[in-house]
Amino acid sequence: MKLSYKNYLLIIIMGFFPVLLSAQIVRIETNLGVIDVELNPEEAPITVENFLNYVNRGDYNNSIIHRIADDIDTGANFVVQGGGYFQGDETFDPIPADDPIVNELNLPNNRGTIAMAKSAGNIDSATSQWYFNTKDNPSLDDTENNGGYTTFGQVINGMNVVDLIGSLRIWTTAGGGDIGSIPLINYPGGETPVFDYSVQVINMAIHEAGFKINAGHSGAWYNTDTAGQGMLFEVLPESNLVFMSWFTFDTVAPPQDIAANVGAPEHRWLTGIGEINQETNTIVFDLSLTTGGLFDNPQPVMNSAPGSYGTVTAQINNCTDIDISYNLIDQDISGTFPMVRISDDNVSLCETLSVK
Repeated sequence: MKLSYKNYLLIIIMGFFPVLLSAQIVRIETNLGVIDVELNPEEAPITVENFLNYVNRGDYNNSIIHRIADDIDTGANFVVQGGGYFQGDETFDPIPADDPIVNELNLPNNRGTIAMAKSAGNIDSATSQWYFNTKDNPSLDDTENNGGYTTFGQVINGMNVVDLIGSLRIWTTAGGGDIGSIPLINYPGGETPVFDYSVQVINMAIHEAGFKINAGHSGAWYNTDTAGQGMLFEVLPESNLVFMSWFTFDTVAPPQDIAANVGAPEHRWLTGIGEINQETNTIVFDLSLTTGGLFDNPQPVMNSAPGSYGTVTAQINNCTDIDISYNLIDQDISGTFPMVRISDDNVSLCETLSVK
């Protein structure tokens, strides 16, 4: 069978299409937390290649965040800058720079994006230094402003870390310049040397994005080993937390002459909140016991200390399956069971978000 030119072209396009669609993510590990950045080689191919050259050589490892720039009018920070310096014992040493690259002004400098810093008055002067936009900065898109500044990626995880860095106390150096406003962590002031208090980029490397817990896991799940007992999850990505309600029954049925005005006497509802571990895709919920409440009534309730009633660990396997293990302290009860979704409506959302 002969293939036409169009068929050959289609095969070539299909062969390269997965590569074009696959997101390239760089993970920046700092001493304040992890920041994940999705690069955009389609809009800034030269800039992305240049940035990855530094990343793959390990040039950014053990460097510092060396600058917080404040808005002249509002006083609030608008960029957090790194990629320029290592921290020595008593000096800040520059990262060796490759040749400058051309400007690629195709994307806006919006909050959460990463862009290249460069020398004033020189449009094509970007080398190693980069910055995060902590707010929308349309002035950095203006071609009258040094040709505008090239945006080449987006923070997809850890913007809270960027904001935390931007909120730190700044050490202003006498020389000023791009290293004139260094953020410091818990700096006591006085004559104390600043070098032990800087924000450090411990490691920066390409991150193989895998499955992760996300807002698409929110919803109702049920225990397949029962007649419908289950849990309700509310995933809070910005806080990296999940709220859980466990709808179940008591271990022993109450006497038949015990009645409840609402529901059944044997109904139980346990609640907990837990932090997401994205490395293991697990959540450990600290259970609390709530007592003293009445139906549709503002009467105050009592909550036991988190974890005092027990724990529930959720192992999130994918967008449709969860394994639960539990330990109830006072009752000395522990066990495991699988859960699946009551509805598949959120599965496509979950699968999309899990690779972002």
